[in-house]
Amino acid sequence: MILTVLGSGTAIPVPDRFPAGYRLSADTTEMLVDCGPGVLRRFAQSGGDLRTLAAVLFTHYHTDHCADLAALLFALRSPHFAGRPPLRLCGAKGLQRLVDTLTSAWPWLAPRGYELQIDERLPGSFALGAFEITAVPIRHTAQSLGYHCRAEGAAVALSGDADTCDELVELARGVDLFVCDAATPDGQKLDGHLTPSLAAEHAARAGAQALLLTHFYPECQGHDLVAQAQPHFTGPVHLAADLQTWKWNVPGARETP
Repeated sequence: MILTVLGSGTAIPVPDRFPAGYRLSADTTEMLVDCGPGVLRRFAQSGGDLRTLAAVLFTHYHTDHCADLAALLFALRSPHFAGRPPLRLCGAKGLQRLVDTLTSAWPWLAPRGYELQIDERLPGSFALGAFEITAVPIRHTAQSLGYHCRAEGAAVALSGDADTCDELVELARGVDLFVCDAATPDGQKLDGHLTPSLAAEHAARAGAQALLLTHFYPECQGHDLVAQAQPHFTGPVHLAADLQTWKWNVPGARETP
């Protein structure tokens, strides 16, 4: 399994971090978790190919997590992608309304030459190609889901935007890597988000093997976020960076960047 960070930032524009997006691949299955503005460019930079993208999973519907959905739907109308396999969009209730609203504003987003499958999920487990995925409700918005993704003997949990809740512990139980919101430094917590120490506390309770902090607001600049997290978690703590890649059970690859 391979995880590539496509966007480790927020809605606030900064030069080196795009808004939220992650690429996950295993065997012949490739998917995105979140698709914030600019993430499709990062997807291309990482070697991704829209012809083989199987699915997009949305943690919630704030613009910095889903704005490139419109760009994706418009791109897939190109004859270049005609006849490609169906694209599956997964998320909580409200996804169909989002797609309908976008298509009402921009009729040229309607599928042409391929099938679009919209899958509004309740919490629980489902299969997606090589992946076994569990969606867990997370405290942020009424439609927020975190995703526990398992394939090829490895497991990754992605919190999306998150505030303190026991569901984060359930989400990250025993995973190889917990990709967790740490939006601002300790002492500057925002409602609906975590800080490094809070993310680390949840990772420790879950027994995660490693913690990858992400979704950094500009307030994080100049702070040692790893040092803030480490007293609360005995495993390795890393900071997400755009185009950073993690690999498990890939011949010749290390499990950490």
